[in-house]
Amino acid sequence: MELNAMKLHREQRLPGPFASPWLVIGGAVILGVIILAMTLRNLDRDGKQMARILEEKGAALIKALEAGARTGMRHRLGTEMRMQVLVEEMAAQPDILFIMVTDHAGRVLAHSEPDKQGAVVFSPEDMSQLQPDEAVSWRIMAKENTRAFVVYRRFTPLQGRESLRGRNGGNRHGDDAFPDLLGDAPLPGQGGMGPMRNAQRGLMSFFTSPDSPPPVIYVGMDVTPFEQARADDRRHTIVMAAILLLLGFAGFTSLIWAQNVRRSRRMLKDSQAFSAEIIASLPDGLVLVDATGRIAFLNDKAEGLLGVTLDSVRGKRPQDVLPAAVTGALAALNTHGRLHETEAECRLAGGSDVPVGISGARVLTDDAPGETARNGSMVGHVGDIIILRDLSEVRRLQQEVRRKEKLAAIGSLAAGVAHEIRNPLSSIKGYATYFGTRFPEDSEDRAAAGILVQEVDRLNRVITDLIGLARPSDLNRVPTDVAGLANHCLRLLGPDAAAQGVSLSLENAPHLPFVNLDPDRFAQALLNVCLNGMEAMPDGGSLSLRIDTDEAGMLRVRVSDTGHGISPEARDRIFDPYFTTKSQGTGLGLAIVHKIVEAHGGTVHAAPGPQQPQGEVPADGTEGRGTTFTILLPPAQPETTP
Repeated sequence: MELNAMKLHREQRLPGPFASPWLVIGGAVILGVIILAMTLRNLDRDGKQMARILEEKGAALIKALEAGARTGMRHRLGTEMRMQVLVEEMAAQPDILFIMVTDHAGRVLAHSEPDKQGAVVFSPEDMSQLQPDEAVSWRIMAKENTRAFVVYRRFTPLQGRESLRGRNGGNRHGDDAFPDLLGDAPLPGQGGMGPMRNAQRGLMSFFTSPDSPPPVIYVGMDVTPFEQARADDRRHTIVMAAILLLLGFAGFTSLIWAQNVRRSRRMLKDSQAFSAEIIASLPDGLVLVDATGRIAFLNDKAEGLLGVTLDSVRGKRPQDVLPAAVTGALAALNTHGRLHETEAECRLAGGSDVPVGISGARVLTDDAPGETARNGSMVGHVGDIIILRDLSEVRRLQQEVRRKEKLAAIGSLAAGVAHEIRNPLSSIKGYATYFGTRFPEDSEDRAAAGILVQEVDRLNRVITDLIGLARPSDLNRVPTDVAGLANHCLRLLGPDAAAQGVSLSLENAPHLPFVNLDPDRFAQALLNVCLNGMEAMPDGGSLSLRIDTDEAGMLRVRVSDTGHGISPEARDRIFDPYFTTKSQGTGLGLAIVHKIVEAHGGTVHAAPGPQQPQGEVPADGTEGRGTTFTILLPPAQPETTP
């Protein structure tokens, strides 16, 4: 695995359905429309409320004028109760611009401004538009430079003039029927019986004449204070609407931000979970070193590969606890910034060498990467990553490929050897046997002929082994009790072992599974391994077999001797054809063992030490510790077990 320098971009957008600016703008527009509609509704309601208040105030004044006029007519009060006086007194109230009474033609009968009595203020067209009746109505009218809220309706203080005629003897009332109301004296500012007097007499004619239409009273009020108050309310409403809009926009935006924060946190947790699972599941070892040069993290693969635990090395300097190959890679990162995969032998604390592929990279952010700060550290440098790839399996496969290539070459050679060599060997053996019979029994010539026959037989066996090694395995598999088969092999080896001073032992774990194998071929392989162990102990020793199962459920057969052992260089080649460390031997025995075990779907390997537990096997390659051959075989399926 090859890593380039890694950069972390802090402003990368996280994937997911985050709110776009258009959603925020759309929400703000909708909120603004709602608040605007509510504001306009409030303003319209305020206007209607103001009109209702003014209308009720004008109606109350009209009722008060009617009551005053009615009281004066019924009780014949003095001049202070005259209609003109009532109108002027009522108009003296604050915010009252004028009060006037007109006839149906728009002529003023009474006015809060006496000089306007008798004047025509409304044309017949205006009166037809006003359409006064018994109900209170209102209009906005202009009075000089002031806008007046005018409340008007028919002026009927007597509520039915028939009752007044009944009290005064039918139709015998006129202008003099209410002398105290009209009075003989002129009103202030007036002299004699001028237009005002005529207007007042005209007013009384409306009250006393059943045929004349009733007059109309108008109360004009100044709307300026109300409009100022309304303007203040309008400003207040607009300010409150703006505040509500800002608060609503802020709340809407906050909700979106909160949603994004929650989603970001959830995505961060998901990313962390994914990252943790990915790191834990990596087939390669991962070593993380922080910006201060301390170990920050090791995944499980790195722990197993380096033979350390994260808790034991966290926060420590790599050169104090990690192999030299790893610390050298970190030093290369400081110089080059990245490291292409290179193969190295990683020596662990136990002394064994493990082939690994080492690559790495520096982790940089986008904050001026590559620049150096005053303290010598690199700006934006987060840490370093080292990737360790275990090449043991690769090396094993490479060796297996080379061995297969050798076997292929041997296979192509075996066909020619079997034909071209065996035929001459048969002739040589025949002549040697013939000439041996021609010489005397104890002569040297007869002994030489016997040696020639033995060598021909040995060479024939070599050719047979060579052909068997190159030929595809033809197995007759049956569910087999490997423990019983091993016991049978030890019985066959018993006489030779006793003669050589080698003790034999067999240890079986309980409840061993059966294995689908060819008993004859596997017995051949097991005998070959045992014979190699006995040959390594010419002065005697012990040969032990132990059969059990490993952690994966594979059947494990371990053959251990106490001989001179095998050097590390030879241990890597002992299964190659024609490789041997003995002065006499063909070098095909262990190659045939490897072929038979492989044909059964198993594996075989050699390790120093006589059957020592895993993890305690000496790995220094020194001789004199013996050798342990371990054969692993897959168990038979339950339905095939007898």
